Amino acid sequence: MKRTLIAIVCLLAATSILACGPGIRPNALLKADQQVANKTETQLAAKAAPQIYKLSQRYYGLAEGAYNDGDEDDCIRYATMAAIKFSTALERARHLSADDRRGRAEQLTAAAKKGKAQQNARLADAQKRSQRMEQILALKTKLDSEKKQSRKDKKRIAAELKKAQEEARVKLAAEQKAAAGRLAAEQAKAEQLKKEQALNELLAQASSKIQMAESLDAKKYDPANLNNAKTFLGQAKQAQIDKRHKNALDLAKMAIVKIDLATAAAQAEYAKKRKETERLAERENLFKEANGAGGMLVKTEKRGLVLTMYDMFAPGKSIVLPERTYLLDKIATMAEKYKDYPLVIEGYTDSRGRKTDNLALSQTRAQSVLDYLIQDKKLKFDRIKSSGYGEARPIADNSRAAGRAKNRRIEVIFLYR
Repeated sequence: MKRTLIAIVCLLAATSILACGPGIRPNALLKADQQVANKTETQLAAKAAPQIYKLSQRYYGLAEGAYNDGDEDDCIRYATMAAIKFSTALERARHLSADDRRGRAEQLTAAAKKGKAQQNARLADAQKRSQRMEQILALKTKLDSEKKQSRKDKKRIAAELKKAQEEARVKLAAEQKAAAGRLAAEQAKAEQLKKEQALNELLAQASSKIQMAESLDAKKYDPANLNNAKTFLGQAKQAQIDKRHKNALDLAKMAIVKIDLATAAAQAEYAKKRKETERLAERENLFKEANGAGGMLVKTEKRGLVLTMYDMFAPGKSIVLPERTYLLDKIATMAEKYKDYPLVIEGYTDSRGRKTDNLALSQTRAQSVLDYLIQDKKLKFDRIKSSGYGEARPIADNSRAAGRAKNRRIEVIFLYR
């Protein structure tokens, strides 16, 4: 009996020791693991935004430490921050790549203009030769009128005239044909670049829609279409790398179709959980409170309630001005009251300066607003996403100071489900 009790005690002690290890890795940490494992995207992110990438790696290390310590809440929080920072760095890499391709398109366009100018110069030279031919014809007329000139000289001059005319005609025809060929080739290159730009816009649109669908929990309500959209988007990017433009365009369109279905399914599923009258009344109350808060431009769009703020930062800076944080405090208060609305923060600039600098500034400004709402106002980090779009999507004329001031804005969107 004593030996049996001792065996039971040893078995319980061994079981206790085995249970003290870390548990199953949370989904947020698994997502961060996948990002770190993708060497291609890791190299792109590290090269395009080294500081943001290093910050994502620091958060990843903290998440690993929290996981090993058995602190699941800190693990999820640090892993999510690592994923957000990594996505921000990767998005910047993609925008830098798009800017590089756009720069090459502008160089080819300049080369086409130069070729056209050279063609005009050759045409002008041909006109000069034509004038010379007219002078030769006038000389022929003069020779015919000179009766004292011998018949032999007249025949020689006539033969030279005919030969000169034929040579000029053949040379001019060859030059015109060559110029037409060069112009057609340059136009084909310009058309190809235009198609590439359209494809880049479509890929960016698909990526943005996927991010919005994930914010609306499409992974929960329609995972099949969401996964299909991600697959099609990845295939479209690979087709673009392989120079299969038509396939890339078709795959990008299919990705958008699938993500629109997933978004619609998520919105429809959420709508079933609440009565339509209550949902509309809540949106109306949210609009009234936002409109009455002051200091912001409030409008309703299909995607949600959009709050637009200006003069939030000093020129060229990304830290929210202390005297403007009261607007974010109002937004945080509304977010705490209306907890079912995911938040998306979008940063924009005017068109002055380099596009890449404007894009980076808009991203860091949007991230600064997100950090304030999470760190200072304690909103849940998994409820908010931020993106920067630089000088894209202007709402006013950038050629005027007043228009540029309107384009320098921060938009906070309470997404409708």
